[in-house]
Amino acid sequence: MFFVLDTVAELDLNEFFAAYRADGRGGAVYDPSMMLAVLLYAYATGERSARRVERRLVEDVAFRVLAANQQPDHATLARFRARHQDAIAGLFGQVLGLCVKAGMVDAGVVAIDGTKLAANASFFANREHSALDEELAAIAELTEADDTRAGISPEAAEQIAKQILEEAAAVDEAEDAEYGDARGGELPPEWAGGRDRRARIRAALDELESQKARDYESRMAERAKKEEALGRKLTGPTPKKDAARRSKPRRANTTDPHSRIIAQASKGVLQGYNAQAAATTGQIIVAAEATATSNDQPHFVPMAAAVTENLADAGHVNEAGTTTTLVADAGYWTAANGTTDLSTPDGASVEVLIATKKASWRKAAKPDDDQLAVLAKVNRGELSQRKAGAILGVSYSWVGSMTKRYFGTEGERITRSAEPEPAEWIPVIERVDRKEISKRAASVELMVSAARVNTMLAHIRGEAVDPAIARQQMDDKLADPDNAALYAKRSSSIEPVFGNIKHNLGFRRFSRRGLPAVHSEWRLMCTVHNLLKLQQAALA
Repeated sequence: MFFVLDTVAELDLNEFFAAYRADGRGGAVYDPSMMLAVLLYAYATGERSARRVERRLVEDVAFRVLAANQQPDHATLARFRARHQDAIAGLFGQVLGLCVKAGMVDAGVVAIDGTKLAANASFFANREHSALDEELAAIAELTEADDTRAGISPEAAEQIAKQILEEAAAVDEAEDAEYGDARGGELPPEWAGGRDRRARIRAALDELESQKARDYESRMAERAKKEEALGRKLTGPTPKKDAARRSKPRRANTTDPHSRIIAQASKGVLQGYNAQAAATTGQIIVAAEATATSNDQPHFVPMAAAVTENLADAGHVNEAGTTTTLVADAGYWTAANGTTDLSTPDGASVEVLIATKKASWRKAAKPDDDQLAVLAKVNRGELSQRKAGAILGVSYSWVGSMTKRYFGTEGERITRSAEPEPAEWIPVIERVDRKEISKRAASVELMVSAARVNTMLAHIRGEAVDPAIARQQMDDKLADPDNAALYAKRSSSIEPVFGNIKHNLGFRRFSRRGLPAVHSEWRLMCTVHNLLKLQQAALA
C-alpha cells in the first residue's frame, strides 16, 4: 500500500491532469493521483470489479488509506479507467524506467511469447454477416412501427433524436455533468447498454468489412492490387475457387467486435485476445501489446521493435560489445522473422533465436513390396480402392493417394521422399532464371510443385529468403552450445510472468471491451507485475 503511494508520487501524471478543465468550471473531481493509486493497488490485489473496489473503499483499511478516506463510487472508478486509458497504458514505460534505475533490467536475453485471455464477451454472441443484416433490419422495422403508432414519421423521429443528442452534448460540455451510476463507463460508448444494440450491430458489421475477404473474387482483386504496387507477380500458390468455397463464413461478435475466436490447442476455443509480452531473465516485462489474432507469427517483428524502443525510452544503455538476444518458441517461426535485421537505438547488435518448425515433406513412408504389388493391381484396374484398402488394412483414400504417387501409366515410378538440398536445386533454378528451361521442366526435374519452384526462384532473385535455407541456418545457430544455453532461458523468463499474472493475480479475462481498452488494461496488468517485482527487490 505505502509502496504504491510512494511510486505514484514519483510518476509524471501531467497527462492525467491535462484531461480536466483548468478554468474552475464544472463539478469537482477526485484527485487523479488518488484514483490512480486505488486502481494500481486494486489490480495488484486481484480486484478489477469497480463495484467490489467501491465496497473495499468502505471495508478495507488499506483502500481507505489510499483514498484518504474518500469513497468514489463504482461509476466514478469505471469512468476514470475509461477516460484515462491512454495515460494508464503510458504508465508502463515510466515504471519500466524505475526498474532500469533500480538495476533490475538485464537485456542480455529477452523472451517473447503470447498468452490467450478471454474477452468480456460470449462466444455465442458471434454472428455471420447475413444474420447481422437481418437483426439490424428487424430492429429498424420495430422502431419505425413504434414511431408510426405514436404518430411520428421516421424523418421526424430522426430529427427529434438528433436534436436531443445535440442538446445533451452541449449540456455535457458546458457543465461537465456526470452520467449517473450506470456501469457504462467500462464500455466504449457505442457498445454500452441494450438501447445501443443497433450501434453494436453496426460496429460488428464494420469489423466484418475490415477483415480480409475470403471469397475468390475479392482475393484475386487484392492479389492484383499488390502485384500492381510491387510491379511484379507475387510468388506462392494462386487462390482457387474451390478453396474459397470451402472457407467458413466470417463472423463478428456483437458484444466485443474486436475480439476473436481463438484456439487453445487441446483446450478448445475461447472468445478473447492474444496478449503479447517480452520479459528479461529477471522476469521484468519490457514490452506488452494486446492483439486480436491467434497466430503469433505476425507479432514478432513489432514486439522486437517495441523491446528496443521501450528500453531506449526507459534509459537502458547497453554496455560496449554486448548483444541483446531475442528468443521465441516455434509459434513465431517464419523465414522472414528468423532473418530479421534488428539493432538498438544506441547501435548495439540484436541476435534472434527462434525454434523452427520441422518441414512436413511427404511424411508417409514408402509402401513395402507387398503393398506396392496391391497398388499395382489397383492401378491396372484389377482391384477397387476399397477392396485394396480392406486387404492392406488401410483406408481407401490412402490407397488412392499412394497409387497416384507411386504409379503412372507405365508402371511404378520414382518419387522424391525428401526436400531437395540447396546444392541440388540452386543450379536448376538458376537455369530457370536465365530462361534456359521452363518452370514446368524444373518442377519435373526436381519433383516438386510449381509453387515450390516459384519460392526457389524468389530466393535466387533476392526477393525472399528460401524457407528451407532460413530454417537450416537457424537450426545451425541453435545447435551452437552457447546459443542453445541462451535459448534455454526462454521458458524461465516468460512463463513465470504469465503464471504470476494469470494464477497469482487471477487475471484471466479482460474487464473492458474493444481493442484500445483491452490494450490499456493489459499494459496496466504488466505495469502492476513490474511494480510487484520492484517492491520485492526493495524488500530484499
